[in-house]
This record gives sequence, structure tokens and C-alpha cells, in this order.
Amino acid sequence: MPWFWTPRRSDASELMDIPGLPEAEVAEAYQVLRVVNIQLGNLRTVRREARRLLDEDGPWRPDEDVSLLDVGSGSGDLPRALGDWIERRGRRASVSALDRDALAVTFARRSGLAVVRGDSLRIPFGDASIDLVTAVKFAHHFSGESLLRLVAEMARVAKRRVLILDIQRHWFAYYGFIAWSRIFTRSRLIRHDGPLSVLKGFTATELQSLGDFVPEFEWTVRSYVGFQLALVGRRVRKAGGQ
Repeated sequence: MPWFWTPRRSDASELMDIPGLPEAEVAEAYQVLRVVNIQLGNLRTVRREARRLLDEDGPWRPDEDVSLLDVGSGSGDLPRALGDWIERRGRRASVSALDRDALAVTFARRSGLAVVRGDSLRIPFGDASIDLVTAVKFAHHFSGESLLRLVAEMARVAKRRVLILDIQRHWFAYYGFIAWSRIFTRSRLIRHDGPLSVLKGFTATELQSLGDFVPEFEWTVRSYVGFQLALVGRRVRKAGGQ
């Protein structure tokens, strides 16, 4: 990609990362994000990657659940929808979510999702205990050592695959989201954080390099419509290097 289409990566803070926001305002933002997940393709992409898991990472026992953990899950709409999709394919799903924000945990629990409040850099699950560990539009909140730690923790917990779905940093995506937000929402959180999230996003090369530090996995970056980049790790070595 020509360099002039790629803005410099931002390390500015997003408004939704600030504690103490009014509950009603955060609830409104999460309602918009549920629309974003559908309209801008996040849910569709996660389903495609889950299909790869089911089709390529067998054999699955007839009575075996597919376990999912979504890290930085927010209100939990994506893991719930993904679990429902897996069950429509005839396989039981065991779905969990992790978030450190108290309001996000409250909203997700109201929908019946199993949620743990905790730190994504110290995921409170055992080694190789979850088939698919996902982070959707969450990794861009991190940089440097913290970002590497996030990937390493997700890989530690993943039994089969890691999926990090995030934003391709691109000026078209930046101005495109500004236009989208002016049409579809009045939320000041979304209008501020959405374009900033694009500036905090990644290039394919940057994402691919994150896997270099976790040799237990084979890493691939796939590009999807809507300026989405998916870093997918497939375990090729058992936990502990066995």
C-alpha cells in the first residue's frame, strides 16, 4: 500500500476508556457499536473465521462443545451471535467474555452471557483451555510491550486458534467512518472514538509481526471488506512446547 494512504499510528486515548462515564451514554454507544458490528462486517468476518475453525481444526467429537472466549468484549453482542451461529450448525457452543469495565460487564450479563471481569493482560483462564480466543476491534487500544503481552496471553489460553480482528489504518477508512457517524449516530463517544480507532489501527505487516513472538502458532493475516484485518493464529505446538 502506498505510504501516503497510511497515517501515522496514534496513541491518543479514546473517550470510552475513561472511567466514570454516564451509564446512559455508554449504553447508547454500545447500541451503536452493535449496529457497526453488523453494517461494517465485523460479525460476518468472525463467522467466516469460525467456519474455518470448524472445518479445518477437527476432528471434533460428536459430544464436544466448541469453547469461545471474547477478550475486551464490551456488551458481548459478538460472542453471543457467534455462539448462536455455531449452534445453528449443529454443534454446542460454550461462550465466555472478558472485560475489565464494570459497565460493559453489567450490560453483557443482562443478556445472559457468561462474563468475567478481569485484565486482558492476565487472562484468568488456564493454558490451552479455550478452542477459539477472539479480540474484535480491541487490540488497537494497546501498543508496545502491552500489545505483545495481549497476543501472548490470548495464545496461552487458546487450545486451537486465536483471532485478532482489527482496523486497517487508512485515510479512506478514517474519513469514511466520519461520514458514517454523521449519518447514523449522534453519540459523541462514537463520533470521537470511531475515527480515532482507525488512526490507532494496524497495517498487515504490523499485525503479522506480532505473531513472531509466539512460535507455538502459525500466523496468517487476512484482509476483509471494510478495512478489516484479521490476524489468525493456528496452534501447531501443544502448550508447554510439547
